[in-house]
Amino acid sequence: MSSRRAAPTFDASTWVEFDVDGYHIRSLAPFKKFRGTDIPWEHPGDLDLSTERIVKSSRTRKVIKLAAGHFGAPVEVYVKRYNFQSWYRLLFRAGRKSRAREEFDLGWKLMSKGVRTPRPVWLAEAKGAVAKFSLLATEALPEVESVLDRWQRCENEPERRDLLVALGRLLGRIHDIGFYHDDLKAGHVLIFPHRPSLPEEFYLIDLLGGSFPPVMSRLRRAKNLYQMLRSFIPKRRELGFTREHRDVFLLAYSAGMPDEAMKWSKWVDRVGRLKGRKI
Repeated sequence: MSSRRAAPTFDASTWVEFDVDGYHIRSLAPFKKFRGTDIPWEHPGDLDLSTERIVKSSRTRKVIKLAAGHFGAPVEVYVKRYNFQSWYRLLFRAGRKSRAREEFDLGWKLMSKGVRTPRPVWLAEAKGAVAKFSLLATEALPEVESVLDRWQRCENEPERRDLLVALGRLLGRIHDIGFYHDDLKAGHVLIFPHRPSLPEEFYLIDLLGGSFPPVMSRLRRAKNLYQMLRSFIPKRRELGFTREHRDVFLLAYSAGMPDEAMKWSKWVDRVGRLKGRKI
């Protein structure tokens, strides 16, 4: 039996909305008192490094992990703050959703279609015609591992095949519902260590940049297939991923149809030529 801690469940229909300190907040009711706008984003040295830590940081995005109880969070969460560094990027975003809102909406739409992702529970957008800052909190998944982590600890070939079959079916599922992930690599698919390798056990992360395009073209599908396969074949490491493993993955994606798998193999090669790196 799994020893993982069950994530708390809240009624997804129970939303509260209010304004505070120049932000419009939308949250699930249990997160109403969460104070994400009070996080010292510009002064990370003020964080309690034992329970509050920066996970990622760039010019346009910072991600902080908070333990339960900090800044009023009822559970462990990841909080992202998006910002713009130049006026022309602000103008480019005029009339569009904030980045945090895009990721918020994508997460809930995926879950409504039966695909797992860490649940977005709190959204804050700076008020004004264009939100210079926007923040998003998602529930953390305690003690999860990435698909790449699992691949590296597989002890035998049947375990590797089970993982690749499940992963291929997952990609088939998300493409069938019309979702395109902008960076679909093995590190962006998570699973609890003690759960079996099954499509329904995976969680997608880093959704920003993804979309539900009007047409899910073969090129978009092939790009995601290429991204996933390439992540098992890093340039400076050997992970034991072979041509046979690639074939297992593509056959699972193609619902067990060899002719269709062959077509997708050619599409993946086409993307590889465009990228300048065949796999």
